[in-house]
Amino acid sequence: MRIISGTAKGRKLLSPRNEGRITQKGEMRATRPTLDRVKVSMFNIINPKIYGARVLDMFAGTGSLGLECASRGADTVILTEKFKETYDILVENINLLGFTDSCKAYHKDSYEFIKSSGSNGEKFDIIFVDPPYLNNMVEESIRLIEKYDLLSENGVIVSKYDKDESIYKPDGKYELIDERKYGKTILGFYQLRI
Repeated sequence: MRIISGTAKGRKLLSPRNEGRITQKGEMRATRPTLDRVKVSMFNIINPKIYGARVLDMFAGTGSLGLECASRGADTVILTEKFKETYDILVENINLLGFTDSCKAYHKDSYEFIKSSGSNGEKFDIIFVDPPYLNNMVEESIRLIEKYDLLSENGVIVSKYDKDESIYKPDGKYELIDERKYGKTILGFYQLRI
């Protein structure tokens, strides 16, 4: 994994030993790196929103998505990771890239982080929802983001699905505005309903 653009362009990220392992349903510890071509496409779509943004990278793993935003000029990047081995690598990646001023990692369950952030009135311009595949966690994440009102008015939620997962189509205040398929990966983009 590497940073593809910005101040840290070309820098490699440390990865856990389980990287690339096939994620089985219910296997929460397997880390799935975002392939470069998927990452390039994702960031081409959201790039105009990144500079100066407040970013939340849920289920951050080793930080590939959030750290890409930091490299591209995001103001604040919050990264949450539940599993200690992966969290330690995430912190090391933040330090290696020199992003300690703009990035803050939390060793915490992402759902719990949403609840505590919502209670504090926090808002984010970009929220990445990239949980372990085949666990149907995107829908619950977006429902919690909506309940605790974490998305800014012009913000975007970016989610990743396995091709075998159903794409969540909310009927509340958020809507699915775009979806893109890249091999076995589907990206879903959500915004406030207009």
